[in-house]
Amino acid sequence: MVDKIHAHHFCGPLQSACEGFIAEKRSLGYTYDSEAKKLSEFSRFSLAYNVPTNVLTKELVQEWIARRPTDSDRNQYARYSLISQLARYMNRVGYSAYVPERTEIGKLHKTFVPYIFTHEEIHAFFKAADSLTHKTFSIAPRRHLIMPVLFRMLYCCGLRVSEAIMLKGEDVDLSTGVLTIRDSKFGKTRYVPMSPELTSICTEYAQTRLVGKAPNDWFFAAPDGGHYDTRSIYSVFRELLWDAGISHGGRGKGPRLHDFRHTFCVHCLQQWISQGKDLTTALPLLTTYMGHNDFSATEQYLRMTAEVYPEISQLMQEQYGYIVKGKETCEE
Repeated sequence: MVDKIHAHHFCGPLQSACEGFIAEKRSLGYTYDSEAKKLSEFSRFSLAYNVPTNVLTKELVQEWIARRPTDSDRNQYARYSLISQLARYMNRVGYSAYVPERTEIGKLHKTFVPYIFTHEEIHAFFKAADSLTHKTFSIAPRRHLIMPVLFRMLYCCGLRVSEAIMLKGEDVDLSTGVLTIRDSKFGKTRYVPMSPELTSICTEYAQTRLVGKAPNDWFFAAPDGGHYDTRSIYSVFRELLWDAGISHGGRGKGPRLHDFRHTFCVHCLQQWISQGKDLTTALPLLTTYMGHNDFSATEQYLRMTAEVYPEISQLMQEQYGYIVKGKETCEE
């Protein structure tokens, strides 16, 4: 992770505040490299405004988060989110800073519609995956051994595809059934427990996997000894969708590989709600398990659950309406 962190120069009246904020985030284990780069840009932006040292004024904040001609919703939201965090940090350490309201950047518009697999589709997909056979002249002769396990990790653990393909042998502890996810999307390492069933499947697979030399001992080794890339996994994914009778809506419409992650979360929430579990105590656990940066990324799955399973929509509104506050979401 360290080799991914770059030194970024800060300047202007907010130099020390930016440096302190980034230092705090990194001390908590976040890489915060792209964020530091963006704050470096912000510090140069602040030079055009007459602001006192270590004071984040309302004018400066609003100019920074204002909509730009080339902005997408997500670009504008990213600037808003980062400056909000900086402002809260500054207030916490005794500086004066204006914290913008979420409403100041308008509504976010959904740019995608997640595909939530039904339980029947999940069964059909893994039946197709388990039906893969060894092909003598294939360029990937171990594909039939790897793919059923890898796809189960995506669905059963809610992993990002990049996290699964980057697993090393040492990251899969078969004695405890725990995965170590290193340097994930937000630069933090997290530990992901597997179910006993998945641990057993991984143990059986481990007896046949190609073991490489450190540091390149990939748990899912490609034929060339490296790790699989996302395109190769997606190609098999599309093949298995066809075999399982699950239609694909075309480019950008899904199902996508990432929809296994969405489906894991929604199915998990569905089960909890059906069991009458208290989401106020369960959701923080899910946020940590998924590797989300904060609760807002997990919150969207509450809405998805209510939308996909109408029979529990009323229960969601009655008991957890105070958690689900709106319909503005960004893809995580």
